[in-house]
Amino acid sequence: WAITFVDESQVVGGYANGDIRRWKIEDSQQQGPTMRAGGNIVESAVISKDGRWIVSGDRGNKAIVWSAATHEKVREFTEPNFWFSPDGSRFATASQTKGFRIYNTHSGDILFDSGQNSSSGPRIPLAWSSDGQQLFISGTGKMTCFDLSKFSSAEWLIHENQPVYIASNGKFVACAAGPSVSLWDCVSHQQISSTVTHTGRIQYVALSPSGGYLACSHG
Repeated sequence: WAITFVDESQVVGGYANGDIRRWKIEDSQQQGPTMRAGGNIVESAVISKDGRWIVSGDRGNKAIVWSAATHEKVREFTEPNFWFSPDGSRFATASQTKGFRIYNTHSGDILFDSGQNSSSGPRIPLAWSSDGQQLFISGTGKMTCFDLSKFSSAEWLIHENQPVYIASNGKFVACAAGPSVSLWDCVSHQQISSTVTHTGRIQYVALSPSGGYLACSHG
């Protein structure tokens, strides 16, 4: 249900039974103990830029912060989706009832609150640009980019008029809708490659840090 890259050699996956597991790509061996989110479907997973934290979001409407070194639970949030900015100084959260918010990582202060009007479904996938000044938010058949330095926004349509799942490595944004994925430039907002089609409906998508690998999970 969820997948994210730790680095070029490992991924973290979230599962329907509430498990979160870390895997080595080369030999498909699990790394460390299984993290357990309490039986709810894990719908998102993210790694902090410094590699110290793993955050999972589940259908029980909570986000859990785990130690990447020990896989022990550190703390919980009541907003199920959680994304660190590239430098780790801020993080964005999203929920069906609260829309999305941006927090200061160190103080916990809310820097931006979209309000409930931006809530659009059980998943509101977000992605940051590499400089942390743009936040990409997906909707049904479209993408919205908020420029946090100018407090402005831009919106464009994508390849499918369906709910969109997105990921970014700071340079590109991968948009998965239905059975296909398109790649977009973070700066120009232009599509940069042909659309890739999968064998089934894509539930989650992730880009490796270099952009050399694209991972998809499907149901």
